[in-house]
Amino acid sequence: MAKTAIVFYSRDGSTRTAAGVLAERLGAATVELTDARRSRGFLLSGFRAKTGRRVRLASDPWSQVTEYDQLVLAAPIWAGSGNPAMNAFLDGANLADKTIYLLTVQADPGHGQAKEVLAHYSRRVQECGGSVGGTRAITGASPGRTASEDDIRAALDGWEIA
Repeated sequence: MAKTAIVFYSRDGSTRTAAGVLAERLGAATVELTDARRSRGFLLSGFRAKTGRRVRLASDPWSQVTEYDQLVLAAPIWAGSGNPAMNAFLDGANLADKTIYLLTVQADPGHGQAKEVLAHYSRRVQECGGSVGGTRAITGASPGRTASEDDIRAALDGWEIA
């Protein structure tokens, strides 16, 4: 079985809950991405996502994932776009010889823009030398709220991660 880590960013808790559920199911470690300037407001965060910005990460997550064969990258979708913290992680990632699974979490139950964001992350993973093993988009909660663990578990049921 591959040695797995869940790399995630969560502002309001839904993605953190999903990372915890996956870590439990897979016996995986977790690596949380944190913005060095945590106090960004909701509107500014959405603007930064929409314009493809990055943040300065508070730690060195890249050194924490070198020993893993497989990663699950989990991030919320904000303003229909990829998350600035995950963009920053991918900017510095060496994913050579790693299998990557991609998970997006968003308030929109129709998963609008999830296909585009997952395609963007897939391209970025390949540019970093990794291969994408699978993708999943799930519904979290509206901004400022956290989806229930039961809802997250149900949304992740059936997702096959080797």
